[in-house]
Amino acid sequence: MRADVSEVAHESFEAALVVKALGREDEEAARFATVAHALRDANIAVGRTRGTFDPAIESIPTIGTLVVVGVGAWQASRGQLTAAEVVQVAYLFSVLSFPVRAFGWVLGEVPRAVVGWERVAAVLDARGAMDYGALEVPVKGSPSPLAARDLDFSYDVTDVDGSPGKYSALTGVTVDIRAGSTTALVGPTGSGKSTLAGLLVRLVDPDSGEVVVDGVDLRRLRHGALASIAALVPQQSFLFEDTIRGNVTLGAPFADAEVHRALEIAQADGFVDALPNGLDTIVGERGANLSGGQRQRIVLARAIVRSPQLLLLDDATSAVDPSVEQAILEQLRAATDGMTVLVVASRVATIGLADEVVFLADGAVVDHGPHVELLRRCPAYARLVTAYARDAAEREAAQPTHGDLVDAGRRDPEVSR
Repeated sequence: MRADVSEVAHESFEAALVVKALGREDEEAARFATVAHALRDANIAVGRTRGTFDPAIESIPTIGTLVVVGVGAWQASRGQLTAAEVVQVAYLFSVLSFPVRAFGWVLGEVPRAVVGWERVAAVLDARGAMDYGALEVPVKGSPSPLAARDLDFSYDVTDVDGSPGKYSALTGVTVDIRAGSTTALVGPTGSGKSTLAGLLVRLVDPDSGEVVVDGVDLRRLRHGALASIAALVPQQSFLFEDTIRGNVTLGAPFADAEVHRALEIAQADGFVDALPNGLDTIVGERGANLSGGQRQRIVLARAIVRSPQLLLLDDATSAVDPSVEQAILEQLRAATDGMTVLVVASRVATIGLADEVVFLADGAVVDHGPHVELLRRCPAYARLVTAYARDAAEREAAQPTHGDLVDAGRRDPEVSR
């Protein structure tokens, strides 16, 4: 019950903007009150139970000793026992009373211990720990080719009835990314783009297949070797409650000039310089003092400042407007000469800057090649990337022209008015 109270409180605080924006304050307050009152009532019941039984349990040894002494005195007066035997029995009764009470305390703690063990065991039994080798990245300081060979990956899911299951996210995915190239990963929602990006930087390991960088399986690299040459900018822009400088450097010894250069490439230097304390401005918890687009640009600068040989952008500019995104991509393309870039993209402007496009659907690679070629030979790809433009064209075609209105006005005075 304590965990339930903590869970509801944490969710309400984390989703404060959603709760307020959608007018869910009363419902969230009622939800919290329900679990809090349940915990309160349970604690009151525990207090009443202890208030009833604790005095009784504590009094049993004393009452028992008095009974022994009383009965023993009566037996001694009749000559059936000696005084020493009465004292001996009373003392033994007192000695035995503590172990019996201790046994009761242990039984009282068993339910709490069982709950605690279930939680700890769930952590200890969790799978996913990754083994590492002892190899270094073969080539440092130059672009790194990256390849995925016949990857299969499934997520563990739980059915409504609690039974475990599997959800297949990727099946037989093979991708080759040339050193120094820019590759766009394109596909509909749920096609496995982010999952593949995570596998390529070994956030998780595939169920089968392998990911190789410079010809070496990632599982054979020592811990931290891949992080020294690769950087991932995820969809969710997480910022620490620290300064902008601290969020970009993460404690690494980068000079302010390097930080400014990274911010410039990420189109973040303008708003950072306008802040009262510049790089020393505290961004608040999870970057609460910044907008979504500003947070994304800070996170992008965090990756750029490290000059990685391999840069993966998982829809990293989705929260900025198209003009800012275009400026970021142009700056990034000019600054990443000699860097291998993989970008999960959905906007045509982003896709058009890529040397090659990998089109995913239903967890499998449907086609790959230059953007123009895919538009010509892959109908599904063409429908996806031109959806916005096609929809806008259809709406524009459906709008009546000035000439249409004039002709209609001639036929119907109401239309004219």
